[in-house]
Amino acid sequence: MMKTLSFTRAGLGLSGLRLSGLRLGAAALPLCLALPALAADPAGLPGGQPGGQPGGQIEEVVVTARQRAEDPQRVPVSLSVIGAQRLERAQIDGITGLAAHAPGLAVSDPFGRFNPAPAMRGLTQPGTGDEPSVGFFLDGVYVTGRSSINLFLNDLERVEVLKGPQNALFGRNSFGGAVNLITRKPGEAVEGYLEGTLGSKDLREVQAGVSGPLVPGKLAARVSLSVKDYGGFYDNAAGTDPEIGSEKSSAGAVTLRATPTDRLEALLRVSYAEDRDGQPKGYYLATNCQPRLAGGLPTGAFSQYCGEIPQSSGPFAANAQATGFTRDAWRTALTVHYELDAVTLTGISAANWETNEFNRDDDYSAALIARAGQQTVRKDFSQEIRLTSADRGQALTWLAGASWYRFDNETERRNQLYYLGQTTPGGARTAAVTESWAAYGSASLRLPLDLTATADLRWQRDDKSFASSALNAQGRPIVLDDDWTMLTPRLSLAWQALDSVMAYASVAKGAKSGGFNEMASIFDDERSFDPERNWTYELGSKTSWLDGRLTANATLFWVEWKNQQVVAASAAGSVNNFYTNNAGRSRSKGLELDLQARPLDGLTLGAGYTLTDARFVDYADPDYRDIPAFAPDGRIDGKVLPRQSRHQLAASAEYQAPLPGGASGLDGFVGGEWLWQSRQYTENSNLSWIGDIHTVNLWTGIDTGRLRLTLRVKNLLDDRTPPVAVRFSQPTPAGYQRAWLATPGDGRTWSVSARASF
Repeated sequence: MMKTLSFTRAGLGLSGLRLSGLRLGAAALPLCLALPALAADPAGLPGGQPGGQPGGQIEEVVVTARQRAEDPQRVPVSLSVIGAQRLERAQIDGITGLAAHAPGLAVSDPFGRFNPAPAMRGLTQPGTGDEPSVGFFLDGVYVTGRSSINLFLNDLERVEVLKGPQNALFGRNSFGGAVNLITRKPGEAVEGYLEGTLGSKDLREVQAGVSGPLVPGKLAARVSLSVKDYGGFYDNAAGTDPEIGSEKSSAGAVTLRATPTDRLEALLRVSYAEDRDGQPKGYYLATNCQPRLAGGLPTGAFSQYCGEIPQSSGPFAANAQATGFTRDAWRTALTVHYELDAVTLTGISAANWETNEFNRDDDYSAALIARAGQQTVRKDFSQEIRLTSADRGQALTWLAGASWYRFDNETERRNQLYYLGQTTPGGARTAAVTESWAAYGSASLRLPLDLTATADLRWQRDDKSFASSALNAQGRPIVLDDDWTMLTPRLSLAWQALDSVMAYASVAKGAKSGGFNEMASIFDDERSFDPERNWTYELGSKTSWLDGRLTANATLFWVEWKNQQVVAASAAGSVNNFYTNNAGRSRSKGLELDLQARPLDGLTLGAGYTLTDARFVDYADPDYRDIPAFAPDGRIDGKVLPRQSRHQLAASAEYQAPLPGGASGLDGFVGGEWLWQSRQYTENSNLSWIGDIHTVNLWTGIDTGRLRLTLRVKNLLDDRTPPVAVRFSQPTPAGYQRAWLATPGDGRTWSVSARASF
C-alpha cells in the first residue's frame, strides 16, 4: 500500500490567497495543473503539510470512494476524509459538524435534528420532500429520509465526503455528492477506550468501545456505547420544560466479524439509537419591505425581509405542549466478502426501522397560539450484490453490481391551532412507498503514457406511490403513483504524471428522484414533481511531495442543473401551501483546494477551501409576481441560490511533543481551527442574508498514549451570527402571516474530556 496522508482536515492558513470571484474560462483551467509546481516549493506556501502520526510516521489511508479499497491520492474524485482523531479532537458528532470541516458541503437545520437540508457545491435542497440532495451511507448502507440522516455520530473510523454526483456507483439520490460514514471494525487485538466529558450548558457525555477475538482467527466482536446530554444553550423563559435547543442521545452497537476461511469475511452490525431533543431554537422577524401589489398598487402588506438577519440572544420561550423531537432507530446490516481467484463477491443486506415524533411550539413563545407536529414510522430494506475484479496491475479492472431497495414511510400531521379553539391536534395522514431496482458497472483501462480511462454507468428505476387522507378538489382522498427510469454515467481520464502527481478530467450525470407533495393547501396539479438532473464537469489534480509530508489537491467544477426541484408557494392557501415543483435551471461553478502539510514531527497543518458561484439561470418564482422588485413575471435569473456560501474555509493546526522535563512518554498537545463561511442568502429573492460566520475552536491537553486529558473551547470569539434563516409563516392570535424564522447562534462553550485506552 502506498504511503499517503489521512485527510483529517488538519489546517493551513490561506492568508496569501485572495479569491473574490471566479471565471472558468480557458485561462483558468491550468490552475489545477499548476498547483504541483507550487507544492514542489513548500517555502512558497503560507504554511502546511499533511497530517500524520507523531514521531515522523505517516499514516496510511485507504478509501472506498469507488466501491473498492484505494489510495485517496489516486482516486479521480474530489473528496475529503475526516479521520477518527479529527472527529474526536473537534467533537464532531453530527452532520452539521461534518459540514464545517468539509468545505463544499452545507447543512441547513432550522428545526434542530428534524429534517436537515444538506447540499453540495451549491445544489441546494428544497425545503419540502423527504429525499436529500446528498446521499448518506453508513457502512455502505443508504440512510433513508431527511429526519434520519442527522444521526448521532459515534465510534467512527473515518468519514469520506465525495463531492459531485455519485449516482453512477452509489445511486439513491447522491445527486450533489455522497457522505460515507465508516464505523470501527473488530480485529484480532483486544483494545478499547472509555471517555467522559463535562462542559458548560450542562454538557455530559460518556463514550466507550471494546473489541477483540471471541474465537482467535475466526470470530471477533466489537461493542460500543455513547450517551450525550446537552442542556441547550438557551433557557426557556417560560420557566418550564421543554429546554430550548437541548439534545439527548444514546447509541449502542454490536459488530461481529467472522473469518472462517482466508477467503471469506462476514460483518454483522446491529445498532440502536435514541434521541430526545427539546424545542428547537428560533425567533421570528417581521417582514419589512416589498409590499404585495394588487392591480399594480401596493396593498401595504410586506412580503419580504430585507437586509442582514440580526443576531438574537433571547429570551426564548416555548409552552409545555411542545415536546420537541424524539427518535428511536434500529439499524441492521450484514456485509459478506468472498474472494475468488480473480474477483471478490460482495453482498450487503440491510433492514432499518425508525419511529420519530416532532412537536414544535410553532409561535416560539410561551403563549398557546399554535403547535406544529408530525409522527413518522419508517422502515427500509435493501439488498446489494457486487463483483469486483482484483487489481494486480493488469490493464483492465472492473466491477458490476445490482441492488434492490424498498422504503415505507407513514406520517401523521399533528398540528394544533389553539387560537382557533382547536382542542386536539389533527392533520393529514400519508403513506408513501418507494421501490427501486438498479444495475451498475465500472471499467478502468490503463493506457500508454500513464493514462487511465474509467467509465461508470448506472440504470435505476424508481416506483413510488402516495396515499393521503387529505381530500382533493372532488372530495376524495389523494392517491398517486408514478415511476421514473434514470441512466447516470460517469467518464474520467486520469494521467499519473509522476508517482505522486495525478491530473484528471471527468464528466458525470447526477439525478434525484421525483416525488409527491403532501401539504394540504395546494392544487391537484401541484401534487407531484419529476426528477432533477445535472451534468458536472471537473478538472483536478492530486499531488504528494516530500515523502508524503505535503499534499496539494485542487479541483475546478462546472455544473449545469436542469429540471430543478424548487420550493414554491401555492395560491390554493396561505397555510401549509409550500410545495416542490420543477421550474428552474441553474449553474454552479467553482474551485476546491485541499492542502495539508507536516513540516515538523508532531506538527500538522492544512486547509480546505471552496469557492462556489451558484446562480439561477432560468426561473420565474410564482411567489414574486406581485412584489415590486420582481413584478410582473417573478423572474430571478442571475440570483444566487439560497442557503449556500460563496466561500468556505476550514483551517487548523496541531502540535504534539514531549513535555519539557516531563516523565518519559508524557506528551503535551495544543491545536486550533478556524472555520469560516461567507454570507448566505436566505431565499431566492437575495433580499436578506445571514452574515459571515467565524468560528475559532481551541484544544490543549496531555497524552500518555493510554490516558489523554483534553480541555476544549468552542467558538472562542463568541460569534452569535444566526447559522440559518428561512421564509416562514408565523402564527399570531389574528392568524398566520409571512415572516422569517431565524436560528440563533450558540455562543462560547468549554468542556473537559478524559479518555483511557487499552
